[in-house]
Amino acid sequence: MKISESTTYPHPVLTPWSDDIAAAPLSSSILTQVVDDRQRIKVTCEASLDHAGILDLISEGKATFGIYVRCQETGLRELRDLEFPLGSHTFAPGALLGRVQLRPMIWTREILAAYLPNGAHSEYTEPMSVGAGQFLALDVEHVFDVSHPSLPPIESIFEVKENPNLAEGEFMVDTGADRIAIRMASQTFQLVQQLRDTNGAARAALMSALYAPAIMEILDQLREGTEDFERFRWLHPFRARCTSVGVDLDNPSLLNDAQRLLGNPFADLSFIISEG
Repeated sequence: MKISESTTYPHPVLTPWSDDIAAAPLSSSILTQVVDDRQRIKVTCEASLDHAGILDLISEGKATFGIYVRCQETGLRELRDLEFPLGSHTFAPGALLGRVQLRPMIWTREILAAYLPNGAHSEYTEPMSVGAGQFLALDVEHVFDVSHPSLPPIESIFEVKENPNLAEGEFMVDTGADRIAIRMASQTFQLVQQLRDTNGAARAALMSALYAPAIMEILDQLREGTEDFERFRWLHPFRARCTSVGVDLDNPSLLNDAQRLLGNPFADLSFIISEG
C-alpha cells in the first residue's frame, strides 16, 4: 500500500492536504513505549474527528479506524484496526526496528451504496458507491525510531510438541501458527525435553540436530515470499534476526544461514569435544 499526498480518489476523502471535504480534518497523536523485558512495542493512538457523517459510519460498524504501519528494516507492512477514538496495539518482539512510519486512517468495512458526505467539494455532485476497504479519511504520517533492542532467543519462536503418529527419531515442522511447532514421537519428545534443560555438549548437540534443520526448512519456505506468514507472530523476530546477521531471505544459503542464526552451535560442540 502506497499513500501519497498527490494521490486522487474517485470519492471524497477527508485529509489535511486536500479540499475534498471541508473543515473537518482527522487529527491524531501517537505514543510509543516499550512494555516489557521482551522489548515489545506498544503503539497508542488517540484521534479527533469533527465530521458527524463519518463518525456515524464508525459507530454503526460500517467504517473503522486504525493505522497503517510500515517498517522497512523488518519488512512489516500492516493495516491494524484500533478502537476509536483511543486505541492501542502491542507488536511482537522484533516486529518494529529502526525507522517506523504510522499513518492513522479510517476505511470502509462494507460497501456504501450512496456516499456523499457533508462538506464534500462541489465537484462531487451525486452520491456514489464506495467499496469495502476504501479510505474515507487520512491523517499525516507519523515517524519514529525504534532503537535496536536485544532480540529474543531464537528458541522462543519454537514450541516442541508430542505427536504419537510420527516414528521415533523423526520430526516435522509446522509454520502455520504464532509459534513454529516442531512435532515428534513420544520417546523423542521426552528426550528433547531433557536435553533442553541441560548445558554443554548435550545442549549443543540438540541445537545442531533439531533447530538447524528446522531453520533450514523455514528459510526454504520464506524464499518464495513472506506474504503467507505475515499474520504469524514468529515471522517478525525471525526476520529481524535474519537482518541482524545478514541473512538474505530472498536467496538464503540454507545450511550456512541456519548456522549463523543459531550462533554456530557446531563450533560450541567442537570446542567441548576438544576440551574433553
